[in-house]
Amino acid sequence: MKFIKITFILMFLFVIGCATTETGSLEAARFALDKGNYSKAITEATEALSANPDNYDAARILASAYLGRSGIDYLDLAEGALDLANNDDVSNFQQIADVLPETADVDDLRSAIETLEALDGIDATSFTDDVLADCAFDSGLMQLIEQFALGVYGSDYFGTFDVEGITATDRGNVLTDLIRFDNRLIAAGVDSTEDWLEEVRQTFCILEPISAGEGFTLAEYQAFVGCELDENPDTFDTASLTADIATCDDVNPENQGAAVQACYSQNTSL
Repeated sequence: MKFIKITFILMFLFVIGCATTETGSLEAARFALDKGNYSKAITEATEALSANPDNYDAARILASAYLGRSGIDYLDLAEGALDLANNDDVSNFQQIADVLPETADVDDLRSAIETLEALDGIDATSFTDDVLADCAFDSGLMQLIEQFALGVYGSDYFGTFDVEGITATDRGNVLTDLIRFDNRLIAAGVDSTEDWLEEVRQTFCILEPISAGEGFTLAEYQAFVGCELDENPDTFDTASLTADIATCDDVNPENQGAAVQACYSQNTSL
């Protein structure tokens, strides 16, 4: 009996200790994030999340800290994405490139996304927990940002432009982003018919049917980014990358058939 009592007391103290660590680390992470001390926020939020993997607040703070440390301004990019449907003079990639910083750490952006992706329940089609819904919204918007950022930074858009710097890993993340960003945002309550969502879906809808395989190849994505970001898309050499895209006219949104254009208005998770 005495052994059982001692065991119970030790378990109780352990639970209390974990709760204290979780609460203290969470508050310290929140304070550090507010002060722009992203590395400190990452350390503290990681500790809080380790103590309780279902702490959605800790996950959201950790993801925000990674995004802050990446150098990417969440609000600027959100505003840029919402404005995509209002400007037909330049490509979507160029519009987003205009609000991206010249340098950013896309590894930190990926860490932010992976933090939210790891949460139980993030794949739900609707949410009863408001904080988890906020996590899903943040995840969707970060994936929307990443699918542009990987093309911009992978091609060294701000330096010596070369789309062959975009890697197979980048292509895989972009393909996943283009499917999941829709799931996340719509599940979090965004109207699926929003014009700016249709603009982002263009990449998936244009590239997915080009080759016989599922999704799109690295070469196809590199060619698409070249056509979107090159200063002279009329002379951009797509043939050096892939035989599937003869010229940039093949991936110009204005030149797509009715079936491809209809895809723009559909959730890409379908």
